[in-house]
Amino acid sequence: MSDVGPCDTLKCSQTLDAHNNTPCIHRSRNVICTKQPKPIPTRWRPPSSPFPRLIFHIMCFCLTLHSDLDFMWKIFREPNGWEKFHTLYLTQINQLSTVQGLLLTTVAIFMSTPPPVKEIDYSASRPYTLLSESLVFSLFGLLSQLYTSVVGHSYRKQKTFKVLKRNRWLFLCHIIVLSIPVYIFGMSLLLLIFAISVTGFLSSSTSARMFTGATFALLFVCLFASILPSPFYSRLYKMLWGITNYVDDDDDDGDDDELDKEHSEKEAKGPA
Repeated sequence: MSDVGPCDTLKCSQTLDAHNNTPCIHRSRNVICTKQPKPIPTRWRPPSSPFPRLIFHIMCFCLTLHSDLDFMWKIFREPNGWEKFHTLYLTQINQLSTVQGLLLTTVAIFMSTPPPVKEIDYSASRPYTLLSESLVFSLFGLLSQLYTSVVGHSYRKQKTFKVLKRNRWLFLCHIIVLSIPVYIFGMSLLLLIFAISVTGFLSSSTSARMFTGATFALLFVCLFASILPSPFYSRLYKMLWGITNYVDDDDDDGDDDELDKEHSEKEAKGPA
């Protein structure tokens, strides 16, 4: 007797035609049919002209840390991928609003209280200007995050995805809208850090200048060390130098598929 499970030839051929030549893998007492993933739409691919292609790659990298929209399509082609993506985004925006409120409170305290030490005067013209800009960005950040939280529920609808799927530039504009609260928060945080650094470096105290320089040098080293193992560094390295054989985290998908295949084979060969 053959160990292969029964499968009607005509029925299997009709199944293959219905699923666009989907491969049918026969196992003992099981028939495993795998469906080929849908390719990325042509309108989401990089433009053919050199200058629009360059603009497209720059926008994709600045907004998504990827050089194209392939990884976004992999997310959205999953069941309820569009809804899950925006649900997670709204959750993170609500968390960001809490941090933005703390940042706004910190800047307001700096601006409304006099410096306790004369040698470290953050009420001088340069630090105070940076603090004022940080306060403005923090206010606009809270407003944009509130607006995104209110309007963001309409983004999760499938009809929105159908409209954005028609054109690559429409989708990039949608990503820009989602990225504005994050970039505003980053600007407000950087301005506060610059204000503190300027206050320390312009201090009349030598020890204050030394401690400020040592602190920021240590923070820069920690930041650089955290960027090296991150996906951001590998993608930037490949994009700038055109390395195609660079090992990336996404290359492990093939190994994961092989492990899943072996696991399914073991389950198919289970006890009778």
